[in-house]
Amino acid sequence: RLFMPKTPPVKDGDEGLDRTELESIKRVFERLDRKNDGKIDRDEIAQQLDLLGYKPKRHTDYGTSEVEDMIWEVDEDCDGKIDWDNFVQLYIRCRRDKTGCEPKRLFNLIEFMINDKDGGGTINEDEMMEVLYHRYGKDAMQRITDELFHQKGDRDVEKDLGFIDFLSIVNAGINKQVTDQDRAKEKK
Repeated sequence: RLFMPKTPPVKDGDEGLDRTELESIKRVFERLDRKNDGKIDRDEIAQQLDLLGYKPKRHTDYGTSEVEDMIWEVDEDCDGKIDWDNFVQLYIRCRRDKTGCEPKRLFNLIEFMINDKDGGGTINEDEMMEVLYHRYGKDAMQRITDELFHQKGDRDVEKDLGFIDFLSIVNAGINKQVTDQDRAKEKK
């Protein structure tokens, strides 16, 4: 008998997210929850990262693995697993974060998987631009995409981006956002 994940039915307006967003994060939660126990553990995250070609650090500055750190950042009940409520709250906090202070490592995986709808391990430039737009706004998205995608003059060639490419781009966006905020403070 197959155990079904404990994700609640999706309703419009839940947690301030629209139905499409909730369905997307539910799909990602269910893909990550390989054991179908309603919780995501370190092995399930590590397996997904491995499938995407990402090798997490075995030891961080905190004496734990990078995957354990990712879970710790959002695990409200400290059971070493991420349940549906933790998952949704992480997504909402990171989506609304304009300060850059929310931990984004697991959010990066979620957002990549949302856009990698077929599970093939890649997203296209348009999907990447949508991520950048939601995170940094139109102007920053344009600057980042101009720098990253148009450098080589091969605009007519659509590029597929893997998870490591995705991380490089969103991290470049974070660095650019911090630099822009610092410049704005200096002008005051």
